[in-house]
Amino acid sequence: MDCTHMNMNHYEKQLYTVFKTFDVDNEEALDKSSVQELCDALQLEDRGSALVDSLFERRSGRVTFTQFRNGLLSVLGGGEPSPLPSTAPAAPPTHSDEDSSGREAAPKFVFGSKKYGRRSRPQHVASDEMPRPRVASDSRLDGERSRQRMKCKRSASVMESRDSTAFEDTEDVAGDLDHDKRVDRERALSLCRSLQMTGIDRQLVDSIFESMPTNEITVGDFFDRLNASLTTSIAASLGGGMTPSDDVPLSSTEKELDNTVPSDAVVEVWERAGVQRPRRLLVELGFSTASVRPLDLERALDDELQALLATVDGQADPRNLLFQASLALVRLRLELSQQRISVAIAERDKLRSDLSEANRRACLLAQDVDENHARIEAELKASLRQVEIRHSEATRAAAVEVASERERAAAVRARLEEEVSRRTDIEARLRADVTNLHERVKDLETRATAAEERALQAERERARLAAENKAAEESGAGAAEASRLVASRLEALVDELRLENKSLRDRNDELCAALEAAPLRPCGMRGGVNDGASWRDESALDASLPRDDRSEECDSSSLSMDQNAQRDEAIKRLQSICERVRELSSSMDGKCESCSTVTRIVATIQAGVLEMGETSSQCVETAIQTEACRCAEATELAETLESTKRTHMEEKSQLMGVISELESTYEQLKLDYDKCEEYWSTKLDEEREIFNEEQRAGDERLAELVNKIGEYERQFAQAALPTIDERASLELQVTELEEEFAKYRRDKEAELAARVEELARLRRRLDDVERRTPLPNPTTCSCACACACGGACGCAGACGGVRCAAALRARAGRAERAAQRLAARLAHADLLVKDLYLENCRLAHRPRLP
Repeated sequence: MDCTHMNMNHYEKQLYTVFKTFDVDNEEALDKSSVQELCDALQLEDRGSALVDSLFERRSGRVTFTQFRNGLLSVLGGGEPSPLPSTAPAAPPTHSDEDSSGREAAPKFVFGSKKYGRRSRPQHVASDEMPRPRVASDSRLDGERSRQRMKCKRSASVMESRDSTAFEDTEDVAGDLDHDKRVDRERALSLCRSLQMTGIDRQLVDSIFESMPTNEITVGDFFDRLNASLTTSIAASLGGGMTPSDDVPLSSTEKELDNTVPSDAVVEVWERAGVQRPRRLLVELGFSTASVRPLDLERALDDELQALLATVDGQADPRNLLFQASLALVRLRLELSQQRISVAIAERDKLRSDLSEANRRACLLAQDVDENHARIEAELKASLRQVEIRHSEATRAAAVEVASERERAAAVRARLEEEVSRRTDIEARLRADVTNLHERVKDLETRATAAEERALQAERERARLAAENKAAEESGAGAAEASRLVASRLEALVDELRLENKSLRDRNDELCAALEAAPLRPCGMRGGVNDGASWRDESALDASLPRDDRSEECDSSSLSMDQNAQRDEAIKRLQSICERVRELSSSMDGKCESCSTVTRIVATIQAGVLEMGETSSQCVETAIQTEACRCAEATELAETLESTKRTHMEEKSQLMGVISELESTYEQLKLDYDKCEEYWSTKLDEEREIFNEEQRAGDERLAELVNKIGEYERQFAQAALPTIDERASLELQVTELEEEFAKYRRDKEAELAARVEELARLRRRLDDVERRTPLPNPTTCSCACACACGGACGCAGACGGVRCAAALRARAGRAERAAQRLAARLAHADLLVKDLYLENCRLAHRPRLP
């Protein structure tokens, strides 16, 4: 039932809702009493009883919704109940007005600020003519509805599961109503017979298939063409009527549908016309079927008349009988034509009234649609405004959050940039320090290289000196041997010189003695002196020679080969000098000056030899000291170089550690910066995604809201065929209200005038009383009452006059207040009449839909 309920149209759903209100047991079926109550609720009246009888004629239990709907459609269509499911509108919006024109319509209902509905039925054209003949397939052959019905492919067996055996034929027919199924002539004719279309004969089906190029046609196309053919024939019969001339040929459809009358009707007309034995005459004319065509019958009678005119005179003239029959037939045709014309006129008037009602209904629908659209648009605008406000608030909050997040990100970025700049400065400073240290290292390396070169040079010098020292030692040993040899030669030479000197001294002594013995005394004295000097010189020379030998021995142990050569040369010079001395001494025996000179020269030579020995020893010592100093300096330079190397390596290792630490710090900072940048980019992407998600969610909520508004609009929309609001009735109500208000106004104005007159009269009486009776003094009155009894009577009269005046004043006040209330009520009624008049003018001047 749920699937079938989903396939229902709007009217079937309304009818199903009304049907379910009477299904208290929720059995999807109603008994006879419930069906009668449902028919009363649908205001079917006589058709309701016919529907109940048709539904419960063959069954005594319950009736399902499908059975009730099919029976209702059959009753409203004027035929027998059809088992075929249809998508025609439900009963409430399509009930007939002819059967319920005298009763009161449904009361008005209020939706919003407008009242809809009517209290009376529209005035229809009263006619006693027979209604337009209804074609059996008129409600089934509408193009769009039949196409939709065929496409739905719904079977009545779905909703009639409890009575499936009773509707097997319906299921077969529904299976044949496939919109795309192709049928031939026989199948199409059988389909029309199964749908109880008794007015469709083979000739009409053949005319439809003759217009097709093939012998087969789809079911939907067949029913469309059948509907068009029937509509054309009906329109021609209603519009043109019967032509008085027989020259215009009629179509087969007209002959079949419009010009066919029952043979019993012809027989009855002939009997009323006085034709004898009319049925026999009809059979003799060749019409033995249940229905005859008046045109064929007229032609047959004309043929008989033509034949009778050719008979021989003198025989019985049967033309009177034929003339009577023709006259009766013509009258019958005239009556039928008049009936069709009256039906056409009634249908025309009905169509005009329906058109005006449709126009008014369209105006009302347009007004309702405009109001609904305006209301929905206002609600939608309000909801959109609220959504926009919430969206703007969310946007502002998101913007504030994004701004704060951006500020925090900017602060963090500035801090990170400061840190990066600081670390960059540190890195630059460290790089400068590293550069300086590299320069220092290069300088130290240069200095170390130079020191190493100097050390190598000193090492080479030391090795050379060691080699020279070794060579000197070796040469010293050889020189010692040579010096010993030389010393031995010198000793031999000295011995020879001593011997020679001794011989010279002896000779000198001899010479001295000879000189002493000579007679020349002065010469002897000089010779003695010179002899002494030369002895001293020789002694000195003898003393110096051994010293020379010793110095030579000392020098030979420490001088180099060059010094030995110089010494040899000096010795040779000394020897040459000694030889010259000897020569001089031998040549100058008696000259003291030459001896002294020789002695001095020998002494000088000895001193030079001694000095040369000392110098050579000093040179050797200086060389040794220089060699030691150079060795110490080389050792010190090597130690300094090693210490410098160690210091440089330590400093280099420290600098490499600092550089590696700075590089690791730089890498860490770079990683932190990359992580920070990636984090903020991810954060921004997440925020963008969140914002986009919120925006999409807002759009989805807005779309859902629009869909809900559309659902509410469709849910609370009025029915497609609402009750007709007759403007004439509304104007009549307004006119009656105006008349009633005018009457009420006249009455109230008359009453007000009477009260004003009464008030004026009371005022005049009050003035007269006040003039006649002056107001007494209360003290005087009391005194008079206390003093005299006669005065008491006069005082009582005065008090009565005062009370009368007070009562008159009270009545006048009440009358004034009543007049004010009446004036207020009149003003309120006047405003009400003005509002009603404006509403009437607005309704009257609303543009009508075409």
